[in-house]
Amino acid sequence: MGDSSRCSICGQPATVDLTQIDAGKFTKVHLCDACAQKGGATDPSVFKLADALAAPSAPAAIVCPACGFTDVDFRKRGRLGCPACWTVFADALGGLLSKVQHDAAHQGRAPAGSSGAAGPARVRLESARRELEAAVKAEAFETAARLRDEILRLEAVVKSS
Repeated sequence: MGDSSRCSICGQPATVDLTQIDAGKFTKVHLCDACAQKGGATDPSVFKLADALAAPSAPAAIVCPACGFTDVDFRKRGRLGCPACWTVFADALGGLLSKVQHDAAHQGRAPAGSSGAAGPARVRLESARRELEAAVKAEAFETAARLRDEILRLEAVVKSS
């Protein structure tokens, strides 16, 4: 394998090179470690990767208006293009976002020059509000009181930033 090999799926440096011979036709596939693991290249019973790569992909159904990233791009790369993608793809990808991105909400960095406290505080504020609603329905008043106090503190943090 040469240093110039790139993964056929994501374009990262390839570490696995596969050659499939089917009816005398050679098909070469280059994969990075992550794509090799996802595609089953380490499982000897799954060596039809070239067929999977050559298969036509479904047309894009969702496009992010901010960056132009599509649901097809997400399926190929396993990540989103920009913070706006989190909102655009949230309903369609549902639980997949939390599996791939480790959270269903965007947890980006704070802009330069800001304290950065408002981002996590906003996320916790939303969560605390949902927890408060559930605690009130369950008549768990001690928990509800604790959450009420936390919500007041978080609202002050968000308002001050």
